[in-house]
Amino acid sequence: MLEKPEFEKNDFMYRFAAGITVASGIFSLIVFTLLVVNYIQIRQADPVNHELMTQMRLEYADKPEQDELLAERVQTLDLLTRKAFFTSQNHLRIGGILLLVGIVTFLVAFKNMARWRPEAPALAEQPTAEVEFLAYAESRNLITWAGVGMLALGLFSSLMSERVLVGGVRAVDASAQDAAAAPGEAAEEEADVVAFDAPSAEAILANWPAFRGPGGLALAQYDNAPTEWDGESGTAIKWSTEVALGGTNSPVIWGNKLFLSGADETTREIYCFDTETGERLWMQRLEPFDGTPPTAPGVNEETGYAASTLVAHGDRLVAIFSNGDVVSYDFDGNFVWGKNLGVPDNHYGYSSSLIAHGRLVFLQLDHMSEGRLLALDIMTGEVTWKKDREFISWASPIIAETPAGPQLVLADQENLDAYNPETGELLWSQTCLGGEVAPSAAYSNGIFFAANEYAQGAAVRVSDGGEPEVLWEWDELLPEVSSPVGDGERFYIATSMGDLVSLDAETGEALWTEEVSYGFYASPVLVGDKIYIMDMEGTMYIVRAGSEYELIGTSKIAGTTLTTPAFMDGRIYLRTDTHIMCIE
Repeated sequence: MLEKPEFEKNDFMYRFAAGITVASGIFSLIVFTLLVVNYIQIRQADPVNHELMTQMRLEYADKPEQDELLAERVQTLDLLTRKAFFTSQNHLRIGGILLLVGIVTFLVAFKNMARWRPEAPALAEQPTAEVEFLAYAESRNLITWAGVGMLALGLFSSLMSERVLVGGVRAVDASAQDAAAAPGEAAEEEADVVAFDAPSAEAILANWPAFRGPGGLALAQYDNAPTEWDGESGTAIKWSTEVALGGTNSPVIWGNKLFLSGADETTREIYCFDTETGERLWMQRLEPFDGTPPTAPGVNEETGYAASTLVAHGDRLVAIFSNGDVVSYDFDGNFVWGKNLGVPDNHYGYSSSLIAHGRLVFLQLDHMSEGRLLALDIMTGEVTWKKDREFISWASPIIAETPAGPQLVLADQENLDAYNPETGELLWSQTCLGGEVAPSAAYSNGIFFAANEYAQGAAVRVSDGGEPEVLWEWDELLPEVSSPVGDGERFYIATSMGDLVSLDAETGEALWTEEVSYGFYASPVLVGDKIYIMDMEGTMYIVRAGSEYELIGTSKIAGTTLTTPAFMDGRIYLRTDTHIMCIE
């Protein structure tokens, strides 16, 4: 026979639990409703690819003269759109957490309300245990599972809203692609070691192997770049060759070969050109790998499908595309290896460029989810080490030769991080940024400098003991895409609104600021005692590196460009929207 349960009567606790039950239930219902409504609204609107923004940019591009008011409106709307995007994502995460807290509180309070009810129920007739106690248990189960179901649906709405915000693109089984290495650890099973003679430091400095040259530092090793040319008349233009598919990646050079990539929604290609004649030596079209998505991911118009600059290292070339396909060829165009690392999970498209050191090539895969830094064996494509990353960015890594040895330095939404390139050990991390980050860091004379628009810039010096220290901060004219460069005494900034800035490396004092052009996406490069910086309309500004502004001259090419030139002995190699050319 079922025994009669004993009730622990406590009127105060009963009323308190009942109040908490009602309040948490109402709270959970409100949060649940808001998450579902938010999901429906986001399905109907795209906060990233804003139609009004696209229309305004097209109007501005069609203006024969600069429209300062329209430019200011575009910048303001762009800022508001970006802030709205990240605010929406934060709200979704917070909403999911609040719903979880609300449902758990409701269930706990409801259970205790039943425990502390002050009186046993008055019944009109004597119940039987089989009917009444089972009904009582079923009612509790019904309420409990209703709460669990509401929680699950609310969290699902939060998750799906975030997926829609980033274009519905998630990493395609990325963990399976690089499962050979655990986070922050070397691979447990090493592949057979393939012989590779890593290029010497002298060989790297003699070429232009990566985005912004050796180490990604925008420091040319030759000081005899031309200062005058004219694209319309062809003056000083040695050659100009059309590129089949567009791309916003910059040219890289090793020996007498120049490499680029191009892509559209269906096709991905890699090109090799002769640096002397401009002749296309070979072209390779990528076939899908295991895991390559059947359709291209959504990308920003300015980013495109081939934004990442390749890396040339020794006798190997490595490229990565917006869909996560990474591939290696030798310099004669022979396929070496290829794989898919998963579609990068971000809303502008993947743009981080590659860089190499020793026998490793590094990929900064900062995403909304599953962000990671990978070191791949350049000969096999196998993961040598892997580090998980917390924050997103579109910046590219640099390799700085510091007094403590080479450091692989990355910028993200919050931090400047330095890793040992051989092992992946995190050497130091400094919180000094905020918002979105596209510019890479600069390094000069022991000081790192990182900056991005809508946030701030910061100079960081690392002590002999490896501890970083913020020397100063700068929050006025800041770059959006263009990366800064240092000359040992100063850092130079080029903004997307057409400003050039020189800052004292030790104090952060603004030595000069100058509004000069339509705007800069290409990064400034230090060539001897001159700064070369190409604006988006194809005009190169050549400025004396120094404490006072001195414009040496300007020269223009035919076409527009968003890419950073390559500087070799007496030559400049430029990529426009349609061509690759050599100025001599």
